[in-house]
Amino acid sequence: MIKALIVDDEQASIDLLNWLIREYCPDISSVHWARSVKDAMPLIRSFQPDIVFLDIQMPHQSGFDLLTNIDNWNFEVIFTTAYNEFAIQAIRFSALDYLLKPIDETELRKAVERYKVKRIYAPAGQILFRNFIQNISQGNREKFKLALADASEIKYVQIDEIIRLQAESNYTHIFLTGNKVFISAKTLKEYDEMLEGQRFLRVHKSHLVNPAHIQAYDRQGILMMSDNSKVEVARRKKEFLQQALAGKV
Repeated sequence: MIKALIVDDEQASIDLLNWLIREYCPDISSVHWARSVKDAMPLIRSFQPDIVFLDIQMPHQSGFDLLTNIDNWNFEVIFTTAYNEFAIQAIRFSALDYLLKPIDETELRKAVERYKVKRIYAPAGQILFRNFIQNISQGNREKFKLALADASEIKYVQIDEIIRLQAESNYTHIFLTGNKVFISAKTLKEYDEMLEGQRFLRVHKSHLVNPAHIQAYDRQGILMMSDNSKVEVARRKKEFLQQALAGKV
């Protein structure tokens, strides 16, 4: 069974999340909570949670301060936060998880299910958090590094290293420069949303391409990419692609 710790300075938020866990997350058998980083630190040592639901913005010390002060992690972090587009994109680029306040029951269940799938590398969260700190300190989304994580490795790539992404069932094949391929358990839809604002083009239900790596576009609606791969453009996407390549979108 799963043990969870809620760290939030607002008691109402704690009570709501605690109730949602009891009602909708039967795999979580035990829940403790703390209203400050100071109170959370000894609980992490004694309770040894599997998941920490961590509020980012708290008075005195933030959720980031808590994580920075822990030497070794053996738990999964799920940030809980009000909407902040820049911070959330940095979190997602770093393969970390989050829930938007007010927390939705469906999203909570999905987050717990994601934890159950990837708990094998939950201790790697400390490494992923360092990438997040590096990303958010950039102040520029185009300089973000994307963390690609699976059960056996974590790879960090610059956006311009990604040539294209291809859907394969619930997985995504990510084709990188240097003839490298990474298979991610995230869907292409998740990457499409994550890379919004990074100029990537959805040219087919199964293909997301980096326009910087497009070499040619022929009359049959086929893209030639920089790695010599060919990508079919969906009929309904052809006009959009032509406008994008002409700089009109």
